[in-house]
Amino acid sequence: MEWERHRAHWPNSNFSIFVEAASHLWHVQQAGQGPSLLLLHGTGASSHSWDGLFKLFCDDFSVTAIDLPGHGFTRIGTKQRNSLTNMTSDIITLCKAQKIAPDYIIGHSAGAAIAMEMSKTLHFKGVIGINAALSKFGGIASWAFPMIAKIIALNPFIPSYLAGLGRNPLRVEKLMRETGSKLSDVQLSRYRALFQDRNHVEGTLLMMAQWNLDRLLLRLDEVNTSTLLIAAERDRTVSPKVSQEICKKLVHAEALLLRDLGHLAHEENPALLHLKIKEFIARTQSGL
Repeated sequence: MEWERHRAHWPNSNFSIFVEAASHLWHVQQAGQGPSLLLLHGTGASSHSWDGLFKLFCDDFSVTAIDLPGHGFTRIGTKQRNSLTNMTSDIITLCKAQKIAPDYIIGHSAGAAIAMEMSKTLHFKGVIGINAALSKFGGIASWAFPMIAKIIALNPFIPSYLAGLGRNPLRVEKLMRETGSKLSDVQLSRYRALFQDRNHVEGTLLMMAQWNLDRLLLRLDEVNTSTLLIAAERDRTVSPKVSQEICKKLVHAEALLLRDLGHLAHEENPALLHLKIKEFIARTQSGL
């Protein structure tokens, strides 16, 4: 997206910087002082989705939120590095280049998978996943969906076409409603801006086309970091059962179920998420 066009009304834009690392031009937001938090959004979103939590955490933490490659205002240098493994590697490169040393990493949906993959290389005090997308498609979808996404992503006309569809506010509202979350008009307007942008749509498709959880799911025993997986009861995108099942396979993990919230729980009720995450951080700091 064009930064100058959206800067005036984009959440936390006064904390935004742009940096080059790992062939990408990254949009990064940093604020606050204290223990370091890194926030990773999910597929199709951007750092805007952390708006409420970003502000709350800044009181006690040094907070960094980034746009994933091809999402929001981050410009990709190559279309071949949108897989889980490559994005993880590129984010680690970014962190080293900018001297970002997270104590805790919070990931939403696919961002939680990246957080867990990063924890196998870097040392964190804790990982928090919100409605973590840690399950594979079953049956025919396991091969058909990535193949279709790849075909769409490689067609130069499709992203522009889909971005055109995003100009219909009813389509965007319906899409977000299907996550099980209830967003305000202001929150919906940010997703409308994203879905109307060809580059963001293409970045989302590239991530979907290249995404593969096999390596992470087969080696969950390598994830030794204290982990909190927060699931929302009304999530229609990722079943709450996913977090419960993954917890059983991790060495140090706990699951938490939130009532009356959907896939975008951190946008619906940032105050509640802030409370639950701070409680988890306090437990890890006290050694419980």
